[in-house]
Amino acid sequence: MLTTTHMLVAGATLSRPSQRWYHIAAAWFGGFFPDMSVFVMVGYGRAMMDNANLWRKPEGLYWQEPWQTFSAISNSMPLYASLIALGYWISRASERLRGWGVGLMLFAGAAMTHVVLDFPVHTDDAHIHFWPLTDWRFHSPVSYYQRDHYGGLVGTVEIVVGVILAALVIWRFRRWPLTVLAVLLALPYFLSIGLIFFWDPF
Repeated sequence: MLTTTHMLVAGATLSRPSQRWYHIAAAWFGGFFPDMSVFVMVGYGRAMMDNANLWRKPEGLYWQEPWQTFSAISNSMPLYASLIALGYWISRASERLRGWGVGLMLFAGAAMTHVVLDFPVHTDDAHIHFWPLTDWRFHSPVSYYQRDHYGGLVGTVEIVVGVILAALVIWRFRRWPLTVLAVLLALPYFLSIGLIFFWDPF
């Protein structure tokens, strides 16, 4: 799934207007975090390499170390499960630190949601979701973008869901920072719709 969709899912499901600002931020950042290593890799590749091959197998930067290890860590279900448990323990053990424990649970819960939703829609680009326990990857027959693996259907569903979630966030919060964020995250969906229906390359 697109990073924008993951952030909207996290924001719509795990953040509420009544929460403290850093709890809201933790949920949204958690939705983004599993993809952060990819953004860092792209920035590094563009800045440090001419005509960088980022994605093509097997020479692409994405498939090389240390980026595969960074991706494995940031997409680890055991890691986020451990952080959720740690956050719960902190929130129960100390009244003074309860807010930070809840924030850790929201961050890790959002990241776990991201990873779980990614699990069934990655084919040859599957992540190592159970690091450090195993380097096994689930190569799904379904992809969120590859058309020969139902990418057209999954992408269409993702656009609809993303627009609905953005509208939900705007309606629920009615605060300009999150309204702006939701609109910016929804822009790729409307651009995709425009390309599908109005762009004629010939």
